[in-house]
Amino acid sequence: MEFLWRLLMMIGILAGTGVSQGCTPPPGARNLALERPATQSSTLPSGMAENAVDGKRDGKWAQGSCSHTQFDTEPWWNVDLGSPQSVSAVIVKNREDECCGERIRGAQIRVGDSLADHGKQNPICGTITDTAPGSVSTICCNGLEGRYVTVTIPGRAEYLTLCEVEVYGTQPGDEC
Repeated sequence: MEFLWRLLMMIGILAGTGVSQGCTPPPGARNLALERPATQSSTLPSGMAENAVDGKRDGKWAQGSCSHTQFDTEPWWNVDLGSPQSVSAVIVKNREDECCGERIRGAQIRVGDSLADHGKQNPICGTITDTAPGSVSTICCNGLEGRYVTVTIPGRAEYLTLCEVEVYGTQPGDEC
């Protein structure tokens, strides 16, 4: 599993589409978000929240694999991991067509157990800074624990489009 993780990271970095903070999930880490229940602040037709956890990294909006909110004030998206998890890293695939890559600028990744105020009370794991079309941002969470992972754009009205969100980690107490 670690080999596969490193290979995926290198492919993204060498292709010039990734931002990595140098983290590597522990052995045994898996994508905890894959096909888990997801919700978002609103939905643009065909842009359902669950599209971002379907296992497809296709970043073209027209292909139907990206989530997409309406133009909301502080839009948010969240995935329910089912139980508290120790999150090593969150990988976010940005839209790759010519439109709209910059919309994700400043999006915060939060991990925690609260859904109050759409997860805004949960600790911040990191912030997305790479807005290049098709960018893959790897945000290191260093074992931050929580049931919910939320992506939110604070402080402005915007559309939130996520073409894949992968959450890597283990259950708290699992041996690494």
